[in-house]
Amino acid sequence: MKKYKAVVFDLFTTLTSLRHLPDAPGRFTHEILDIPKEAWNDALFNKSRQRLTGVISDPVEIMKDVVWKIDPWIPVELLREASDERRIRFRYCLENPPEGVVENLKKIRDAGYRMALVSNADVSEVEAWGDGPMAPCFNEVIFSCHEGVMKPDPGIFTLACSRLEVEPEECLYVGDGGNSELIASAEAGMTAVLTSQFLKDISPKLVEERKKTVNHHILHLKDILPLIKTLEG
Repeated sequence: MKKYKAVVFDLFTTLTSLRHLPDAPGRFTHEILDIPKEAWNDALFNKSRQRLTGVISDPVEIMKDVVWKIDPWIPVELLREASDERRIRFRYCLENPPEGVVENLKKIRDAGYRMALVSNADVSEVEAWGDGPMAPCFNEVIFSCHEGVMKPDPGIFTLACSRLEVEPEECLYVGDGGNSELIASAEAGMTAVLTSQFLKDISPKLVEERKKTVNHHILHLKDILPLIKTLEG
């Protein structure tokens, strides 16, 4: 009998990444708004819980909530332009995942494992999810903005297991480690696996830091099935 019955994935910087899609249209938001990249990332990832839990769902209001923490004088017209372009870019990101991603997801599914997606995201980032080629690979999809709970809250991992009808101990959780997801998934009872397929090009330093928080590290999504075979002995 298999020890593992399911694989749960993070989305961004795990299965797809705008920085690995050189043909993506438009510009990065911080470039449009002429604000420092570091300030944008800090506000986006650390100071915008309401967008990630769905409290704010209008794309322009999401942009206001993030950007006006940096510069409240940026005009709404420019925020609207940035919001529109950001939605276009995320649509491209979801409809055109990097080469090999869909192929490897299908291999895991065809090997008999149930699959779920668990992602911290706002509605404008994932509105095109259902139109992309990754969507049919998953049995369950859990976006924080739709559920009102976000990583690293243990409730989001419990929810994934419940919907997959498996126990946490029967799940691998695969992610790049943002939002302390690897630590939290392990504490929830899952086997946490760091994937550095995309993260290594964005921040090698983060790879080294996050490797210290897990027992398992893969370099590519194709390594998941061999890892499961090894773990199951």
